[in-house]
Amino acid sequence: MTDAASGAILEEAVVLQRIAAAPRVLLGERHDSEADHAAQRWLLNALHDQRPQASIVLEMIASERQPRIERVQRWLGQGKQVSQERLAEMLDWDQRWPWAVYGGLVSDATGRGIALQGGNLARREVDALLAMEAAVVFPQPGARTRLADAVLGMHAGAESMLEGMLAVQRARDNRMALVLANASTPTLLLAGRWHVLRGTGVPGYLGEDTPVLVIAPASPGETIDAADADLVWWLGDE
Repeated sequence: MTDAASGAILEEAVVLQRIAAAPRVLLGERHDSEADHAAQRWLLNALHDQRPQASIVLEMIASERQPRIERVQRWLGQGKQVSQERLAEMLDWDQRWPWAVYGGLVSDATGRGIALQGGNLARREVDALLAMEAAVVFPQPGARTRLADAVLGMHAGAESMLEGMLAVQRARDNRMALVLANASTPTLLLAGRWHVLRGTGVPGYLGEDTPVLVIAPASPGETIDAADADLVWWLGDE
């Protein structure tokens, strides 16, 4: 990793100490990057070895699922052992987020007693927001332009749905910020890269009394502004 402000390359032990000292850490991912998923699983376990990790907030779980998640974790806390496949069934995992990708991380967390926290919107909330036509306003200057460019770059012909898609983005960030602020610390948020950056995502919905440490994954040749992240994790594939 490198320090985003200075560009200095940091040794692994220094990085872990710095991250472990932060009560709230935001770790971005490129959803289709195997390197990102392997890295986040390593970091979760490395942090827990440094000091107990209280919770992990996941974009991959809708916050309305929290009662079920907590019931499953209470049951597992009684010393019960289940396979990854059975754990997916018990959690009623949303397969739009492939279990083959996220199952190892979730199993590691539940096996170590780390509380899972759902940070996403329910499907009905997303559908209602997609129908919005009013111009969406973001708390960070420049966020609307950056996110609109990203949405249109990923979804050809989405101009007619742009406001709705931006409304979903804003609402997801606001929901994740709320869950993160109330999660037991130390906590770790795992979400798409745009969701964790200071200039576009969750940090803009948190008060100044809720400081965070932001880690952005990047590939060689990319530029991550120090205004967006504290640490840049150089990971190969996208």
